Amino acid sequence: MSESEKQTSPALAPRDIYTIAGPRIAEIYERNRMAVHFQGMSKTLQFPQTVALQGAPTCSIGLSPYGLYNRFNDAGRLILLNQHAVQFGSAPFVRVDDACTLLTSKPPGAPELPDDIPAVKNYYPPAIAAKNVALTIATPSLEIAYKLGQLRIVRRLISPLLAGNDQALTPLGVEEFEVRNTGGEAREITLVVPRPSLVNLQEKELKPTDQDSVYVATAAVHGQRHETFQDAGVRGVIMGSTETPNRMALAVPDLPGVAVDLQPYFCLNRYTGDLLLNADGSFYEKRPPGRRSDYGAAISLTFTVGPRATVTVPVAVVLDFPEQAYIDGQTFERKYVRQFADPAGRTVAMARLALASHRQWWDRTVAIQQRIYDSIRSSPSYRGDKAGALRLTRLILNELHFPLSNAIVWVEDEQGRERARFLECFDYAYIDPSDVDWYSMVLLMLFPRVEKDLCQGFIDSILAEDPTPRFYHYHASFVEARKHFQEHPEEYAGKPLTQIRDAFKTKGSVAHDLGAMPKGHPLRNVSDYAWYNNNYWVDLFPKLAMRVLRNVKFTGDMEFLKRNWDTLKFGLEALLRLDFDGDGIPEGYPEDVKNTFDNLVLFGADAYDATQFLGGCQAMIRMAQMLKDKAGEARLKQVFAKGWNSLDQLWREAKNQKGETLQYYVTCFDPKTGNTNTDVWTNQLDALWYLLAIGEEPLIPEDRVKAILRTIYRTNRSFMGWAMCKTKDGKPVKSDQGKDVYTTSNYVFAQLLDHYGMVKESKEVYRHMDRVVFDYANSLITPDNLRAELEQEAGESAPGAHYIVAAYPRPGAVWTHLVLNHVKARQAQTGSQTVAPKDLIPFFSGLLNGPPTRP
Repeated sequence: MSESEKQTSPALAPRDIYTIAGPRIAEIYERNRMAVHFQGMSKTLQFPQTVALQGAPTCSIGLSPYGLYNRFNDAGRLILLNQHAVQFGSAPFVRVDDACTLLTSKPPGAPELPDDIPAVKNYYPPAIAAKNVALTIATPSLEIAYKLGQLRIVRRLISPLLAGNDQALTPLGVEEFEVRNTGGEAREITLVVPRPSLVNLQEKELKPTDQDSVYVATAAVHGQRHETFQDAGVRGVIMGSTETPNRMALAVPDLPGVAVDLQPYFCLNRYTGDLLLNADGSFYEKRPPGRRSDYGAAISLTFTVGPRATVTVPVAVVLDFPEQAYIDGQTFERKYVRQFADPAGRTVAMARLALASHRQWWDRTVAIQQRIYDSIRSSPSYRGDKAGALRLTRLILNELHFPLSNAIVWVEDEQGRERARFLECFDYAYIDPSDVDWYSMVLLMLFPRVEKDLCQGFIDSILAEDPTPRFYHYHASFVEARKHFQEHPEEYAGKPLTQIRDAFKTKGSVAHDLGAMPKGHPLRNVSDYAWYNNNYWVDLFPKLAMRVLRNVKFTGDMEFLKRNWDTLKFGLEALLRLDFDGDGIPEGYPEDVKNTFDNLVLFGADAYDATQFLGGCQAMIRMAQMLKDKAGEARLKQVFAKGWNSLDQLWREAKNQKGETLQYYVTCFDPKTGNTNTDVWTNQLDALWYLLAIGEEPLIPEDRVKAILRTIYRTNRSFMGWAMCKTKDGKPVKSDQGKDVYTTSNYVFAQLLDHYGMVKESKEVYRHMDRVVFDYANSLITPDNLRAELEQEAGESAPGAHYIVAAYPRPGAVWTHLVLNHVKARQAQTGSQTVAPKDLIPFFSGLLNGPPTRP
C-alpha cells in the first residue's frame, strides 16, 4: 500500500459498520422485506433472510435476523429449515434469578414460514422485548446485544472464513457470550445454549420441474445417536446418527467459576420441559430419545458475574460432515478431513481447534475490516466522509457471503491441486458461469489457486467439441416443446434451429459454465446451460481474455499464460467468425441473444459487446507483449484497429425531450440496414472498468467517458437505482430485463464515477445500493437484479420492492473499489497509466495479511 493508504482512521469496531436497534429489525426484515417478481414463466425463491453464516464453504448454516437457524447449505443444496421447532431449537435462553428469557425477539408463537404447526407460547420461555435488542452485521461476523435489567449480554458469532489458512475451510464456528453486570451487586446467571441436530435431515426437492437446487427438510425422527464427551479441558455433546457418518457438536472449554452441564437429547417440541433447570443450573431431567421424535442437544453454563464485571464464555459449533454428495451418486471427501488423522476423534479435535483459535480469527477479521475501512478513507473521495466510508465498508463486507453460501464442492487431489466450484445462484444452479464470475475479484483475493483452476477450465473449453445435438431454450426446458418437435417436424422445416436443436459444443467457443447441479457432480467441467445456445455468444471470449490478464498480473504466474497462449489465440480467431457483416466487431446471429443479458435481443453491433470485444483485444495485445510474441501482437493490433473504427458508428450526440444534450454509445446499430436502438445502456463501459482495475490504459478517451457517465446518470436513474437501460428520454424500455436495476451494474457505475472525479454522483449510487441491501432486508443474499420501481403484483396489498433472483456472486464487483483506489495511487506515483504486476501482486496480500493497523 502507498503511504496515503497506510494512514489509519480511528479504530473501527464491528458495531460501527452496521447496527440497528430491535424495532428496526422487524421494520426492515418483515415490513420492508423485498418480495420476488413474477417473470411471467417462473418465480424464484423468496430467499431466507440472513444476517450471518456459520461454518465454512460447502457446509454452513444461515441465521435469521432474530438469531435463529433458517437454512443449511450442504454441497450446493440450499436446505430450508422452516420447521418452527428447528428454528427455536437454536435459540439460547438465560435464567436470571428465577426468570428465563429467550435471547431472540422473535415471538415463539409466530413461525417464520407457514409450513409448520403453530406452537403455543408455553413451549418456550418468553422472548426478549425488541426494544432491548441491537443487531450488528459485520460479515463474516455478527453481534446481537441484549439488555436484561442491569445485565448486558452480547452473542458474538466468530467465523474462520478469514483465518488465512485451512481453518477457513473447516466447518465450524464459535459463539461467544459476553455477560456484563452494570449493577453494584453480584448476579448468578445460567446460560443455556441449545442446537437442533441437522444430521440426517429428511430432504425433499422443493421444485422438481425447475432448474434450482433448493430443498425443504424436516429434522430426523429416527437413528439419532448423541454422546457426551470430556477431553483435554473441553466438554460437549456430539449429535450423530446410525444412518450417516455426519456429526454435529456443541462444546465449551473448562473455565474457572463456570459450572457446565450437558443435555444430550432434548425433544425439539419439548423445549421448556427437556431444558428445565435445577437450582444449580443443571438440567432437571435427561431422557433417552423416543421413536418418531426430533432432537437436539444443549449445554448449560452457570456462573456468577460480580458487580461491574464481565464473564465471557465461548461455545464451539462443529459440523463434521466429511462427504460432499451429489445427485448422480458421486461423493467427494471434504478438504478439511485430511487435517485430522483420527476419524473417530475428528469431531472432538475440531471442537478443540475452534476453541483454541477463535480469538485469532476474531482479531484477524477485525484487522481486515479496519484495513478495508482505512483504504476507503485514504482516498480523497472519502477522507472527510466517515458515514460514506462506513456505507461502502459494509457493502464490501456483505459480499463475503458468497464463498460461505454458494460453494458446492471443495477438494484437494493427490497432486495437491485445489479444486472448488460455486453456484451462480440456487435458482439458476449453474456452476461458475464465466460471464458472471468475470465481475468479481473475491475468489482471486481469497482463494487464488481455486480461481486459477476455474480459469483453466474455461480455457480448456475452447478446444472442446461435442457435435451431439441437444435441445435449447423452450425445447430444453419443457417436455411439451420437445414432444411437439418430435411429432411435427414439418413445422420446423426451413426455420433456423440454432435456439431449438443444435450442437452441444462447438470448437472455439468458450463454455458458459462448468456444469449444473441438477445434471450431476460439479467437477465434470461440462457446460449445461441451455436456456439459450451460448456457442454463439460474443461476450464470453473477451471476458476470458481480460480475466486471464487480470489473474496473471495479480499473481505473476507467467507459466500459466505461456501454457495457454496458443489456445487463447485460437479462441479469438473462432470468435471473429461471428463477425458476419465484416465491420470488425463480432455481432453473432441477428435477432439472437448473444451475451450475459440473456433476455435482451440485440441486432448489429451493440455497445456492451463492442466494448467487451475491444477490451478483450486490448488484453490479448498486452499478453502478447508480455510473451514477446511479435507476430501475434501485430495481428491483434490489426483486429483491434478495425474494431475500434467500427465502434465509432455507435457514438451519438443528441438531445432528449427536455432539451438536454446526451453523448453516449447507442445500445445497438446495424450498419447494413441503418437500424438503430437509441436506448442508453448503463453497462456500455464495463470493459473499461475492468481494464482500469487491472492497471491497463483506458479503452476510451477520458472526455468521452465523462460524457457517457453524465448521460447515464441523468437518464437511467430510477427509484431503486440506475436501470440497465432506458430510452434516451428516460422512459422504461420494452425489454423486461432491460428495465431492471442490476446491483453489479450500479457498483461498476459508482466506481467509474468515483474514478473520473464525479464523487457526489458515485456516492448517490452507493446510497441506493445500501438501501437495496440493508433497508430492504437483503443482507448476505444480495439480489442480482430487481425491479426499478415499486410495483404491486398479484396478491399484494400495496406497491413494494421486488427482486428477480437473490444470493448472487456478481455483486462481488463492489470489492473492485479498493483495487481502483490502489491502481490510481500507483498511477499518480509513477505517472504511467499502466501498472506493472509487481505493483499489483502485493495488494490482496497486504489487505488480508498486512501488519495490524493499530496495537
